[in-house]
Amino acid sequence: MMFRLLVILLALSMAFPRMVLASAGRSSFVFLRIGSGSRPASLAEAVTASGDDITSAFYNPALLGAFSGKGQAVFMYNSYFSDVSQNYLGLAFKDNDLTIGGYLSLGKVADFERRDDVPSTTPLGNFDENNFIGALIISYEINGVDVGIAFKYAYEKIDYSSANAVMIDGGVRTNLNHEVAIGAAVKNIGTRPKFENKSYPLPNEYRLGLSYQPAFFQKAVEFTADAVFYSDIDPKYNFGVEYRHEQYFVLRAGYGADYDSRGLSVGGGLFYRTFRFDYAFVAYKNNLGNAHRFTVVAGF
Repeated sequence: MMFRLLVILLALSMAFPRMVLASAGRSSFVFLRIGSGSRPASLAEAVTASGDDITSAFYNPALLGAFSGKGQAVFMYNSYFSDVSQNYLGLAFKDNDLTIGGYLSLGKVADFERRDDVPSTTPLGNFDENNFIGALIISYEINGVDVGIAFKYAYEKIDYSSANAVMIDGGVRTNLNHEVAIGAAVKNIGTRPKFENKSYPLPNEYRLGLSYQPAFFQKAVEFTADAVFYSDIDPKYNFGVEYRHEQYFVLRAGYGADYDSRGLSVGGGLFYRTFRFDYAFVAYKNNLGNAHRFTVVAGF
């Protein structure tokens, strides 16, 4: 019990300083904030303390081993706004208390208009933004506490300019009792990407989360809540609820507070043998369009 409390206090001590402080200037590599997985998306990304597939490790590496069985593979396609797409592939293997895995994420924003300093109604042409994330994740359970670390490499190319960075995520999760779990994570701590002759800070992220599974519902219902603090923008607050009907289907809904454009999200999944087919719909305002995520989760 003392070890659990020490780990939780350590995680909170890393997160709390950023609750009231914001670094000067805007961050680069904002694609690092585009999450993975249909389950997290439909729960408004309130998954720092809750996971049942390896996509949750994107938000908290301590959740890599949250799945049942010896291994899991995940593929996701994300139609994110207009002309924005993302593909994700994850794989993990579990051996008792140790889980090792990783993921690859490829993103693209298409058809930016190229212009010069002379105003004109006709663009000079079009170009794309392409980004890549590769991660190796290790999680381990120590005296009832899940501890995880992710080593990440990210690359972005915008027209003729490109930059890369290496970074680390760290996180913890533990059950406070049979109904409540708590989690914390620190993300995107690493080198500064350098475009041309100027470097920019990474979008650091600090997450605190709770999960509540009332015994009255025999753990068929789960409520989740996250507070997310950033190095360059205002804090966000996410809430989710999930209903699981044995091994047939699952329904989810979430809400993100204090976002300019994002709010309600819904989704669900169907089980077939060792597969789960998930979908999430995230509504956006301000003419941004809506996001659709399709995920296939395979256990083995």
